[in-house]
Amino acid sequence: MEKEDSKLDKIVSCVALFCIGICFVVWADQVTEWIAVLFGVIALVYAIVSLAKFLKAAPEHRTTLMLFYIILSAAAGILLVSRASFIKEAISFVIGVYIILTSSVQLLNLADVRRLLKAKIGSYLWPIVGIIVGILCVTGQFIIPNELARLTGVVLIIYAIVYLTGFITFSSKKKKFEKELKDIPHIQEGKIVEEKKTSKKSEK
Repeated sequence: MEKEDSKLDKIVSCVALFCIGICFVVWADQVTEWIAVLFGVIALVYAIVSLAKFLKAAPEHRTTLMLFYIILSAAAGILLVSRASFIKEAISFVIGVYIILTSSVQLLNLADVRRLLKAKIGSYLWPIVGIIVGILCVTGQFIIPNELARLTGVVLIIYAIVYLTGFITFSSKKKKFEKELKDIPHIQEGKIVEEKKTSKKSEK
């Protein structure tokens, strides 16, 4: 029964991971908002608990740094809970601007290097791709948290499929191997009995 329960647990966990992966891929926008709201709730709870400890502490133990962390956690929690979609787009916008700037600098550096060392034209590929990705992020066509959620979903789906297929093949091979081993102890016992009989006959 324990073996059957462990098999069932593994199969159920694989199916659950597969379903979570599909949710991450199909509903990436909602999933990232839910994650942002969850982090916001955690930040608000942390702020409330820290504020309670701050108020209970003696006046000499209260520091400005503690109060700053409480205010920062509360502000972050309120923003994450109330403006989750805006924060996702803002993060993508900031990262997109950063990618455009770094790729542009790399492109200009490659132009200077090409004049001096005659670098290959193919070296311009990745900076150009970076600029395109940055433009997509800035314009809102490529929202990084959503794409990360989709990538996580794909990884979960692949992991669930690989683990489940590996577990099924391993269990089938194990059953086959156990069936083959059932007759081996009887053969060994027969050999031992025969050896004993032959040894007794030789002694006589």
